[in-house]
Amino acid sequence: MSFRKKVLLGDTLLFLFFFFVIFLWIGKDVGIFTFGTLLLFVYTFTTGFIAYRFSFPIQYILDTITPFQEGKAEYLPRISLPNSRSDEFFKLATTLNALSEKIQKQIETLKAQRIETEEILESLAEGVLAVDRSAVITFANQAASQLLKIPREIIVGHSFLNSALHRKCEEMVLQSLQTSEINEQTWNDEEKHLVLFSAPLSRQHKAILVLQDKTVDRKLVDMGKHFIANASHELRTPITILRGFAEVLADAKELTPGLVQEIGEKILKTSHRLEKLVKGLLTLTDIENSSSDHFFSCDLVTIAENCQLLLKTAHPQVEIQWDKQIEKGPLIADADLLEMAIMNLLENAVRYSAKPVRIQMSSGFTLGHYQLIIKDFGIGIPQKDLPHIFNRFYRVDKGRSRKAGGVGLGLSIVKTIVEKHKGKISVESELGNGSQFTLSFPSKDSCAK
Repeated sequence: MSFRKKVLLGDTLLFLFFFFVIFLWIGKDVGIFTFGTLLLFVYTFTTGFIAYRFSFPIQYILDTITPFQEGKAEYLPRISLPNSRSDEFFKLATTLNALSEKIQKQIETLKAQRIETEEILESLAEGVLAVDRSAVITFANQAASQLLKIPREIIVGHSFLNSALHRKCEEMVLQSLQTSEINEQTWNDEEKHLVLFSAPLSRQHKAILVLQDKTVDRKLVDMGKHFIANASHELRTPITILRGFAEVLADAKELTPGLVQEIGEKILKTSHRLEKLVKGLLTLTDIENSSSDHFFSCDLVTIAENCQLLLKTAHPQVEIQWDKQIEKGPLIADADLLEMAIMNLLENAVRYSAKPVRIQMSSGFTLGHYQLIIKDFGIGIPQKDLPHIFNRFYRVDKGRSRKAGGVGLGLSIVKTIVEKHKGKISVESELGNGSQFTLSFPSKDSCAK
């Protein structure tokens, strides 16, 4: 029942009460009874009107804020009393409006802070989870959803699943809630290497779980170890050969001139191979550590033509066929590195082809990428070796590669150069029928985007 109705009902009941009293006391005197009744009616009407008049602003205020109180309105509405007033009710409405504006500003500030916090959490590469005391997940960013392999819409508002990683996370969260201490552990499986952190939020009776994906770092460490092991193995062989020949020269008292010359040639050949190996390793390091400061506008077709001329100068007997589907291939790149990559492929084509050597080159443009294809008709590569030929120190035929002077770094250098330019390299080969390498680089417009 509204405030005004209560006032009117109370005034009516008061009128009936006094009317009954007058009727009992002086009801026999008609004149006095009539006058008293009329006076009582006028008094009751006057007090009722005054009470209604004073209750109207209060009821208006209550009617205005009721929808917000009941949750039907998102914001507390502004109170505008009808008719211009300057009394206490107007001051009350003004005060409530000022408080409402202040509260609204605070709400908007909190919403903005919440949105900003969520955006920051979403931008993190680490997965972030908020978990209550019952191990129910109350918040999860996109990274956490991906690391836990479950959609965020499903995981939020539910407990952890019955998997090994989920059980580990739940165990850490409950431990932090019980001990109020920060907990750090690692998680490893065949796909991921994660570092997990859990910390309590004592005031909210919740805990925060952070998942850091260290898979790439772990792979880099493993690659580094593998690289060092391979490099050590590759360096050990020529060093051992040099040491052996040096010991022969040092210990042997009498050697024929022919044997000395033969040993000298082998030492020289091994030294050249060792020098080439060290040079290749230094080249790889320089390429990996190079910056884009040396990237300028250049033309892929022009660079390939220069490489063709250099190869013809070194190997005049080689036949090179050009299929220019495009005359220009503008790129943002390091021209020297691209020339090194193309020359590596051309030299390999000559090295692993029987005479007369024949090479086909073609240039094209597909899906925003310029392509250069180098095809030879040499010995080819077995299918089982194709996935590994870009690995460092990998050689398909170690005996033939050493005889040809290869150290197993050429294709690795080519791939590193191509990836440095955000490009891709692919190979198709058939044993005995040659190989085809395709280099693909994004155009200048694609790089700008």
